[in-house]
Amino acid sequence: MTNTPTGRNRRAAQHQKPEPIAPVSKPRQSQTVRQPIGRSEELLRRQEQMRADSAGAASRHAAQMGQTVRSSRTLPDYSDFDEPALHSVRAPQPKKKRKHDGHTGLWFLVAMVCLLCTGMIAMFALPQLTGIQYANMPNFAFANGSIIHLDRDTVNAHETYKQFMAGDRIYEGIYIDGVHVGGMTQQEAINAVNATGQVAGSSFVISVSGLGYTWNIDSNSVPLYRNTAEVVELAYSLGRGNSTAIRGTGVTPFRQRLNTVLALYQQPTAFYTQMSYDHDAVRSLTSGIAASINRDPVNASVAQFDMNTRTFSFNSDQSGLYIDPEYLYQQVISRLDSGVYYDTVYFEPQVLLASVTKAELMNSFTRIASYTTETTSNSNRNTNVDLSAQAISGTTVLPGETFSFNQATGQRTAEKGYKEATAISGGQSVPEIGGGVCQTSSTLFNAVARANLEIVDRSPHAWPSTYVPKGMDATVNWPNLDFKFRNNTEWPIFIVASYKSRKVTVEIYGMTLGDGITIDLESKVTKTIDPPDEPKYVQNTNLAPGTEEVTIKARTGYQVETYKVVYQNGEEISRELLCKSTYRAYQETIEWN
Repeated sequence: MTNTPTGRNRRAAQHQKPEPIAPVSKPRQSQTVRQPIGRSEELLRRQEQMRADSAGAASRHAAQMGQTVRSSRTLPDYSDFDEPALHSVRAPQPKKKRKHDGHTGLWFLVAMVCLLCTGMIAMFALPQLTGIQYANMPNFAFANGSIIHLDRDTVNAHETYKQFMAGDRIYEGIYIDGVHVGGMTQQEAINAVNATGQVAGSSFVISVSGLGYTWNIDSNSVPLYRNTAEVVELAYSLGRGNSTAIRGTGVTPFRQRLNTVLALYQQPTAFYTQMSYDHDAVRSLTSGIAASINRDPVNASVAQFDMNTRTFSFNSDQSGLYIDPEYLYQQVISRLDSGVYYDTVYFEPQVLLASVTKAELMNSFTRIASYTTETTSNSNRNTNVDLSAQAISGTTVLPGETFSFNQATGQRTAEKGYKEATAISGGQSVPEIGGGVCQTSSTLFNAVARANLEIVDRSPHAWPSTYVPKGMDATVNWPNLDFKFRNNTEWPIFIVASYKSRKVTVEIYGMTLGDGITIDLESKVTKTIDPPDEPKYVQNTNLAPGTEEVTIKARTGYQVETYKVVYQNGEEISRELLCKSTYRAYQETIEWN
């Protein structure tokens, strides 16, 4: 029986003759074996032949590849019970190369080193974590970043020290104001120290003197308190805290506290209380002293103005005084804080001069503007001008105040002596009680503008007036039309108005405008408006039949600009637009019947 080669063996068999199959040796007769049930001797010989064929083919393949064939035991067969096992030879199979075979050992080594280190750290920390100490090995612990050796004798005495340090009393060797407070509770120590009586600074008197006056700041006016509780708390905390000095020294926090307490037996510590005072109370007293000294300077002022003599009288100026309350406060507490309890603080206040003196006012208060207009020959009208001038004369306008012509004169009535005179109303000249007072208001306007005061309310007439240039009039009519100005200076303004010999004059007195400064007004017509050529006829049945009357005269209209011109020593230095005026053109109106 032959073995049919396959795969690589088949290719080898094509070039090589199969060798004869060795005969199968018979089982030794000397051994008595038990035949398996159902197997004959012929069948056994055929199995042995198949094994031999397989072994021969393997040997030939190994010889061709140059490899040494080693026999390996085949799967057991029932014939093993009858004769020695036959060994078949198998060609060794090439081993597959496994990935990372070169790193496996390295990772294993790293793991072992880590386990070893972890175990060493655990053994190192075990005494500190569990409190269990090694009997035959050194014991270590971590403390403040250092490794310390656990002394067995110290550990055994730890409980005794712990009980000694755990008390709720001040440690021995501590004194406060000469009183030994060791072994006392905080309250007992407070009572013992307070029983010693007063300490330095429990009474004081600091005097503040100046301008011939003296004020005392003493312990009767300033609340005091002794800082016994704070010092006792400080004494109690001694030995109950730690510092950063033990870092890197191997000394535990507990040992540092213990050393501090034990050192008190050899070197006692003394504390001292102090008397404290209420700083706010001292500040209040020094502020009161300063307030009684400080006063603002008083400027000279106009006492009165004599309208008849056109002269002023003045109140004198007064100097002021000032002392800084913070300066007094610092002077007092600096002495108390440095332990000086009886002393005097001297001060000299600062003199504050008035910004306006009496001499300056006497040289500066004068007539700053004046304007005069000429009246008509109408006696009634002149009476009204005189009465309105008297009404506004003697008026004082304080800084920031606004003057009103209607308010100063009131309603012009017959009961006040005003008479009927021609006035402008609705574009017509009509008789009216108080007619003519517009000349007084227009004269006032011109004086006020030349005094450089602020014009608040001013209206032109329906047509230009004959007593002032165009654009320089100011009409009034109770209670609607009014003339107003505001005193925009820092000094009072006095108005003096008078009528005499058909002339009305308004004078403004006050602080001078400046050295050589005067103001005048100039007006310029910017447009002329001609009236219609043909008259306008209006029927009036109240007139006598067949008669007519000119009620509105034809008047030319104007647009006027008025400028305020400032001069210094007669030379113009500035010019500004003061106001604009529009006088409308009127068509001649004739009423007929």
